[in-house]
Amino acid sequence: MAMVRDATSLGPADGCSSPSDILLMAQVKLTSEVRTILQDLDKYEAISVAFLVLDIDNLSRQGFKLCQYICDSRAKEAMEQVVNVVRRNFCDLKPILEALYIVGRYDLLQERLGLCIDHVLHNVLKGLDSVDNDRKALYCVFAGMAQEQADELIQKRLPGWYCPEMGRPLEETFVRNLNVVKYHQLITELFEALIEEDRETLASYLSPFIIRTSRAPSLVSQQSQVNEENYYPLPTCYPYGLCIIINIKTFMKPRGINDNVPLSKRHGSDIDKERLTGTFKLFGFQVLHFDNPDHEKINQFFKNLRVNPYLAVVSCLAVCIMTHGDEQDQIYLHDRSCISITDIRKLCFSQALLNKPRLYFVQACRGEQPLKPILLQQDTCSVTHMESDCLISAATVNGYSAVRSQTEGSWYITDLCHALQEYGHKLPIKNVLQKTRKSLKSRVGVMSNTYVTQLSEDKDTLTKDVQLVRADMKYFLDGIVDLVKLEVMEKLLEETLEQALTELESSHLSSLFNSFAGMGIS
Repeated sequence: MAMVRDATSLGPADGCSSPSDILLMAQVKLTSEVRTILQDLDKYEAISVAFLVLDIDNLSRQGFKLCQYICDSRAKEAMEQVVNVVRRNFCDLKPILEALYIVGRYDLLQERLGLCIDHVLHNVLKGLDSVDNDRKALYCVFAGMAQEQADELIQKRLPGWYCPEMGRPLEETFVRNLNVVKYHQLITELFEALIEEDRETLASYLSPFIIRTSRAPSLVSQQSQVNEENYYPLPTCYPYGLCIIINIKTFMKPRGINDNVPLSKRHGSDIDKERLTGTFKLFGFQVLHFDNPDHEKINQFFKNLRVNPYLAVVSCLAVCIMTHGDEQDQIYLHDRSCISITDIRKLCFSQALLNKPRLYFVQACRGEQPLKPILLQQDTCSVTHMESDCLISAATVNGYSAVRSQTEGSWYITDLCHALQEYGHKLPIKNVLQKTRKSLKSRVGVMSNTYVTQLSEDKDTLTKDVQLVRADMKYFLDGIVDLVKLEVMEKLLEETLEQALTELESSHLSSLFNSFAGMGIS
């Protein structure tokens, strides 16, 4: 697919095996050698692998016993049980492959399984989803603490956890106290213990997975931590903000000989829409969808919004725009008409939004050139106006294209949502966008045999910092449900594509076999 204004078709360079093919070959090798490969793990690595790949039910029933086996030099027996459980649950050993990558045994992946851990495969392995994200977060905590620190944490901060002796791996203590019902309760208790020990970096890994109780940071406590002089006022009631998602996926046919701009259908933008929806719900935003508006409809929509007294309630407006764009910072609507980002900002302005932050996130190209990577190892003021208090975050810098995957959504929206989910309640929005830009900067894809990357760009007239806060439990869970649905949908889509490719490859091989079978030797 040609790259047009907001889409880059990503794929392997011609003549190279694709990462999915390489991973498939590695899984075949792992299937035949898994037991001997796992014997090369030391005690702590073996426990970590078992902890990462077992589902919660097996972890709660067998986890402690398996940890004891490994510590008592019965690792071979323990890992055979782990392999059997993984095969039964997943029908393949992909979780073990991912676990070996997570625990850092690159030597086994490379020497035994034929994986050359370059920057492409690194990103592929990092994106595998066989291991649950909450389990990865727990592993980061366990691996980030020395044994003495773990013992001290259990003794001082976790008196409810049963641990008869010191010097036991923290994973073992965790599963000793685990049952299926208590899983998230234990995560929450560990999170709070780390906070009390001023281990905020480790605690941040667990933050998305804790149970939000009265002991967890509340809206009131977050308000008390924010300096009113430096931050816009925090919300006092639901909804905390209004998020409008403008998703322009399809475009009308050209209207004449002079209308020759190629505007292809934006496959993958629905994934971006759902990811944004779930993410902003986490922060108490009411989300409105506006699909495929033309020039008349978008003007009428914002005309009605500007006079809606409902705007007086919200403390922040977020507008997310996904479409094709050009180097003049104009974006295309469904009827192929253009509107500038500046005009969108003016359309959104209302007296009810004076002195409130208005945030604009734009997933659109700003030119057709792919951005190529360089690969290397006082006084206060009461005056305000309609251009004040705005922030515009563009997916790419002027003159360059923005990357969008047809099956996974766009790079920018994906990284923005991940940054918001992890840091949105802890860092001001500008810092969150810096995290987004840093994540984008590390991405590298291939288009037409050329490596491409991407870098977002932000402009703002904000006079204070914008700090988002987590929604109350009900609305927070609504967002979690949306994000989980999206994750399930993406997994089903991936499985469907893999099945289709397998059937296509089998059909091709069968055709070749029949061709050879019909050939004779003269």
